Amino acid sequence: MLEKKTIRHEILAARRALTPAEAAEKSAAIGASVAALPEFAAASAVLTYVASKDNEVDTQPLIARLLEASRPVLVPATLGKGRMVWSRLESLDELAPATFGVLEPRPEYRRDMPPPAGSVVLVPGLAFTKAGWRIGYGGGYFDRFLAEFAGTRIAVAFALQIVPEMPVEAHDVPMHIIVTESRVYRCPAAG
Repeated sequence: MLEKKTIRHEILAARRALTPAEAAEKSAAIGASVAALPEFAAASAVLTYVASKDNEVDTQPLIARLLEASRPVLVPATLGKGRMVWSRLESLDELAPATFGVLEPRPEYRRDMPPPAGSVVLVPGLAFTKAGWRIGYGGGYFDRFLAEFAGTRIAVAFALQIVPEMPVEAHDVPMHIIVTESRVYRCPAAG
């Protein structure tokens, strides 16, 4: 079995090799599939990262549609040392690059709040297994949050990010659902 570091390196290289048009097309398909999920439709709020680097699945069009529909959207704001809080977003214009180049609300637009009951979270990552396991970027921000989050965990990833196996550690939290451009996986590891 490959080490997490090797998997991160290989998948990041493959994702970066996508052309902007390929990434946009695949991201649009993923966004449409996410929007069609009953768990997503029923959510009281959507917690989501804001895609900003390395050809991540682009969440911004989906965020824009949610905001237009007046659905509550919360995005992460980092506090350092692997910790983050969630801030209510009212416009994509409120965002600016922060830690690691990640888009976060500018300080004057921070509206920190705990995730409402019944929320879903869209989870970024570098690699996933069909069973629901995830390798993130290594900072631990989402790992710490997911360990406490009681709602539905939905990973969004390109099909090239699905790997057959990966090391699983005690602190890893499996996804409930993984959505790629070609398939929706309901994950057995999440129970």
